[in-house]
Amino acid sequence: MVHIPFATSDSSIQSRSLKILCSTALKSAILKITNDHSELSVFAINFRFGPTTELLDVFEKDNDIDALILTKEAIVNLINAKRLKEPRFDLAKTGIGVGMKLGHNKPDISTVEKFKKFLKDAPSLAYTSDGVSGIYIGKLIEEFNMTKELSGKTKLVKGGLAAELIIKDQVIFALQNISELSSVQNIEIVGPLPNDIQRITTFSGGTSFYSKKSITVEKFFKVMQSKEARLILSDRGLEPIS
Repeated sequence: MVHIPFATSDSSIQSRSLKILCSTALKSAILKITNDHSELSVFAINFRFGPTTELLDVFEKDNDIDALILTKEAIVNLINAKRLKEPRFDLAKTGIGVGMKLGHNKPDISTVEKFKKFLKDAPSLAYTSDGVSGIYIGKLIEEFNMTKELSGKTKLVKGGLAAELIIKDQVIFALQNISELSSVQNIEIVGPLPNDIQRITTFSGGTSFYSKKSITVEKFFKVMQSKEARLILSDRGLEPIS
């Protein structure tokens, strides 16, 4: 849980606090926007970051959550189930890419066949076991019939940032959403997956059906859709939704 305390002249800080569950894919951008934007200076926001699958479990057990930022699919399902209120706030999208250790020879991953060759030749790899991108990568490797071949040189990361294993010298390459790769310093982004096998994930926000702070949550999301926020999202490897 990340607590962002903001200065406020209101003695009733509880009425201006928010509890938000947010996908790790947007962590770097969301924290930057929240810290920089003056319109949010009167709020105290508590974030919990993690993969969508994990945060859905948290939300199931905690009725004190005010808002969620997850995959669009998850948000739509929660709205349909009357767990979240309308409207849905579409924020940004990102694709999956490859990151590598600085100074290593940059592989060509521009086509599906070249991407397969990269997987075969890579000395070591990491991806997440439970994030949306990691689950997709695991299925992709299975479709390529390379699961057994890659198992000895692959590290699975439960949640978090796969590229952190690069800077810890545990692997040479990491596969994850580009926004998550971009949030790790001192690595190089090789590029996105080839278009034929790329998976684009859209991230959206929603207000908990149980939250009594709908107006405050809506203001938060309006800030996340502002011009200033869009610039930060773009800088963090995300494509803002118009």
